[in-house]
Amino acid sequence: MKKSVITALIALGSSLVVAQDTGVPLHSPAYHIIDRLSILSDTTCVIRPEVKAYARRDMADYAAALDTSAAPWSRLDRADIEYLLRDNNEWVDSARLYRNERALLQYFYRTPANLFEVDVPNFYLRLNSILNVEGGREQDNDRFMFANQRGVELRGGVDRFVTFYTSLIESQARYPGYVTERIEQFRAVPRVGFYKPFLRGEERVQEAYDFNVANAYIGVQATKHIGVQFGHGKHFIGNGYRSLFLSDFGNYNFFLKLNTRIWKFQYQNIFMELTPGVKDSNNPLGDDLLAKKYTAMHYLNFQVNQRLAFGLFEATVFNRSRQFEFQYLNPIILYRSVEHQLGSPDNVLLGVDGRWNMFNRLQLYGQFFLDELVLSRLIGAEQRGWWGNKYGLQAGLKYINAFGVDHLDLQAELNLVRPYTYSHFDSLNSYTHYRQPLAHPLWANFIEYIGIARYQPAPKWSMMGRLIHMRTGDDPVGQHWGTNPMLGYNSRVMDFNNTIGQGIAAQTLLAGLDVRYQFYHNMFIELKALYRRKNSEQDSLDRNTLYFGTALRINFWQPELDF
Repeated sequence: MKKSVITALIALGSSLVVAQDTGVPLHSPAYHIIDRLSILSDTTCVIRPEVKAYARRDMADYAAALDTSAAPWSRLDRADIEYLLRDNNEWVDSARLYRNERALLQYFYRTPANLFEVDVPNFYLRLNSILNVEGGREQDNDRFMFANQRGVELRGGVDRFVTFYTSLIESQARYPGYVTERIEQFRAVPRVGFYKPFLRGEERVQEAYDFNVANAYIGVQATKHIGVQFGHGKHFIGNGYRSLFLSDFGNYNFFLKLNTRIWKFQYQNIFMELTPGVKDSNNPLGDDLLAKKYTAMHYLNFQVNQRLAFGLFEATVFNRSRQFEFQYLNPIILYRSVEHQLGSPDNVLLGVDGRWNMFNRLQLYGQFFLDELVLSRLIGAEQRGWWGNKYGLQAGLKYINAFGVDHLDLQAELNLVRPYTYSHFDSLNSYTHYRQPLAHPLWANFIEYIGIARYQPAPKWSMMGRLIHMRTGDDPVGQHWGTNPMLGYNSRVMDFNNTIGQGIAAQTLLAGLDVRYQFYHNMFIELKALYRRKNSEQDSLDRNTLYFGTALRINFWQPELDF
């Protein structure tokens, strides 16, 4: 059955679908560099910052255009542009290539960005190692926190219109207590999903986990404006630190992505195969075949000009006893109309977003996510707080070179999501994958305030501080107050007077600081500190975390677990 679905999807994609290159891994430094340069500059940029991952070819072309522009770039800006050119050198003109005069054995690190590379007519290849070795201490915990992650990354292209990417990371880790609690509650490692207990010989290492991280896909350029990707990976839609549409917080998934970019439009279709996760939450190692569910998404971005853009988002989540619903392959029609034709059994979600760059310094951005809304239920005291008005809102501001300080970048963001958002009467149709959210890590029933400061005093030094305040509501045992979408909404406690933070109310403050030194291209030494305090109405749920750690990272990109 899966083969027939794949064949149909590829046939559909090839007839409809931007030239598709390999993407830069999410959370690479390149993303913030592109973000700030596109705000500072009026140079034409084909990259739509809402749609991630960014294609390497687009990054290289934009960096080359900035490099030759008449803009008065600072020394640090020049270093950023140089980083982009080095990091994507398969798409850089040979005259611009950076060669390493100290190549190892004449074959390795011939350019600073890649362990090994091949460039011959009609074929290129890039091979890199991946490493994350981290250690630290958590206050009032005598166990050593650690991460030991090793892997390899391979990307390449054939005939300049077929590209491929694969990475595999073998991992063992022990996390601070608040992360361990979440793993034990949902039987999934955040951002990863499936895990095994970490064994040293025959002995289990307490509160430590063993897991693999695999990512692989192939891309085909059908025409100048049309491309397709097919494989196993992650995606992100939005301009914020968080996304209410689609984020990479959950597990990797099997996908087909169609990408059309022409004139002022970029139109993306993503079809994904998902799973609710382990059948028995107390037995994550079961050998049973996991249930399947699917999602089909559309995202249309219209860029009015280099400074102003708007987008429309639509998604449906459905399950059909391991069968894909072929009517959702229609790449243009609104899913709500399809759903009605099918008897309305599925979970359809909508959204709009926008971005406005101002004064070559500021960016306003936001998202509005709509699961369900009945306007008549918003009016009148007796209708207040109806459970079915399910929506989320994001509003944010970025300030580049704040107060005239080069490479001091500030960001403020508000996120709120009403109770029962992302849920469905059929729990299999919740907006989740492998017992983790597809969007915001706090699920639903929360309001969150985020402040971020990034500062780069020198090309090799950078630091990032973040302050996050979260107001949430936990579900008491046996009750569903709207936080966990995996619980069907028919188990709700009440129909009216539902408010954000209901259930067991809690306030959480998280403060983090990371200081990073890049001693070679994409090789970093980090010092990090994290403070997290959760104050709950139920005293047994109070948690205080103070963590200090250090890490060595090589081509490893994963954000902190800020929840």
